[in-house]
Amino acid sequence: MALWTKVDLIALDRKYAEAGVSPHQRPMRAAADLLGGAFSLGSFANPEVKAITDAYRGLFPEVEQTWPGAGIGLIASVDQVRKFRLGAAFGRVSVPIWRGVGFDSLASWEAWCRHDSEIAAETALALADVHDFSSGVEIVSQQNAESAKRWHMAASNLSDVANVLPTTFSVDSVLQPICLVVELSLKASLLVLGQDLRGHKLPTLAEALAGLRPHRDDVVIKDALSAFPNYVGSRYEPEGRSRYQVVRLALAAQFIAASSVRRISPVDMAFVMEEDTWPGPRRKFLPTSQG
Repeated sequence: MALWTKVDLIALDRKYAEAGVSPHQRPMRAAADLLGGAFSLGSFANPEVKAITDAYRGLFPEVEQTWPGAGIGLIASVDQVRKFRLGAAFGRVSVPIWRGVGFDSLASWEAWCRHDSEIAAETALALADVHDFSSGVEIVSQQNAESAKRWHMAASNLSDVANVLPTTFSVDSVLQPICLVVELSLKASLLVLGQDLRGHKLPTLAEALAGLRPHRDDVVIKDALSAFPNYVGSRYEPEGRSRYQVVRLALAAQFIAASSVRRISPVDMAFVMEEDTWPGPRRKFLPTSQG
């Protein structure tokens, strides 16, 4: 007979919340706390571990939604948006694109992409961007503590955008975290290269990074940033952007964050994809006239 109840799990969840334990860590933490010396995993796992973690997830299903994996990003089909988590093993094992972005089957991914090869290709490149950003940061963040903080905040803002855009009907407030993804990631890479630039002018930051470490992405970045809003002005006045335009800006921000890391890390899945016949080279995120 179990020596714990759902009341125990509810009390533990409150305790973990107050202590700042991440939601996705709480089911296993509860099992360890409740079982003590009887807690075990692997070949000799105590079956009560699964019973506790299953019950915890049943009471608080959101713990599954907060698992960060190896990185969180977004994909889009016109103005439909899906959040996806990069699996922790991605890049070390062969994972098809559709599974990497969270679909249950190739058919469901193709249907979501409207059977449009350009949308599917952009989905593949978005997956590569999140991979290159997350894996690259893991490698190069050791070089500069301040850069690591900025990349952490860039990833947090990207996660916020990926959480909000799939369901929000009002997109004006999403512009700020989109701009922050770009600003923080560019400034982080500049710090690694010895420059601590101030200010919020995204094109200026991108030009400085391109000058220090030129990259094949620079032309695409310059074009994308020409469509971005006034970073400071958009805090106080609605930009009047359509949902489609904001989704495109979010994808561009994700790409720019990845590019900021690609040029200073050895990780570059995007290059392999861009050089292949499919998905092939990058396309514009938005016409320059949108800015």
